[in-house]
Amino acid sequence: MSVNIHLSLHINDLSSSDEADAVETALRTVLRDHSIEKEVRVGVFLSPHWVKVTSEDGPLSVRRFGQWSVAFERDVTEAVRAVAPSADIDLEWDYPDYD
Repeated sequence: MSVNIHLSLHINDLSSSDEADAVETALRTVLRDHSIEKEVRVGVFLSPHWVKVTSEDGPLSVRRFGQWSVAFERDVTEAVRAVAPSADIDLEWDYPDYD
């Protein structure tokens, strides 16, 4: 069974443009590995340095969300920590079908 979800991911407290770029690259790999790279937007902001990933154009339809979300959150955390160990990771899910 599939569920519709919105993704909001903010990576804050980045120390430099280079660190923000490294986070963007790492997250794009995670998004591709989870086959959602075409369904989300990635933005890099430089003052202050932070990265945003959202499904603002429409919800993602995810099968077995419970299992998938655990793996996705783990992969995001590992990817970000590998390039920006001090970053703040804020990941939220929204369920538009239940609003």
